Amino acid sequence: MASHTVSHSHEIFYRTMVDLAGGRYKGIFQAIQRKDGTWHEALCLFDSPQTGSTLALPVSQVSAENVRKKIAESNALFEEFAEKACTRVLRQFSAV
Repeated sequence: MASHTVSHSHEIFYRTMVDLAGGRYKGIFQAIQRKDGTWHEALCLFDSPQTGSTLALPVSQVSAENVRKKIAESNALFEEFAEKACTRVLRQFSAV
């Protein structure tokens, strides 16, 4: 049976990839077994330094490039939301 826990050496690798991408490493969410007996892959957790949002990638997809992309996508969503929220607030004040 294969091990479903992340080794310390692999965790060092994931931390390094997150650091290289400019993220803040938070840890590993270990693999969990589904009711049907299959396994859900472990997740690498990291924060966007700009928004503080915690993000995750399956450990098989962790690379500095993929972490950078995930952070950029998240930051873009925050930016889009902030613009919409500001527009709505300004509309409310201009209607008064």
